Amino acid sequence: MYEIQKDSHTPVNVFAGEFPVVTEAGDVKSGATVRKYAPVIKTAEGISEATSAGMADLHGIAADDSTDGGVVCYLSGEFFADALTLPDGVTVEALKPAFRKLGIYLK
Repeated sequence: MYEIQKDSHTPVNVFAGEFPVVTEAGDVKSGATVRKYAPVIKTAEGISEATSAGMADLHGIAADDSTDGGVVCYLSGEFFADALTLPDGVTVEALKPAFRKLGIYLK
């Protein structure tokens, strides 16, 4: 008569410590899509996902998927590296020193 629904949820723990977290909202580059927990760069055209060539413009980590042309980014904090959504060609090893300069620490 009644069926019990079985849903599952796999939480992702992205925060790795108590270091203060600072966020900022910004506009996404026209035509770009930013995925949740992806490292992002910020240029004059807007925010987009990081590339291996764009480490000099590294801005932070996307807090959520881009919607309506905007995205909120984490600018500081401690994060688990395995929780990040890495774009093609971007490695955690390359991100660690670049993020350290911004006050973002990967564990």
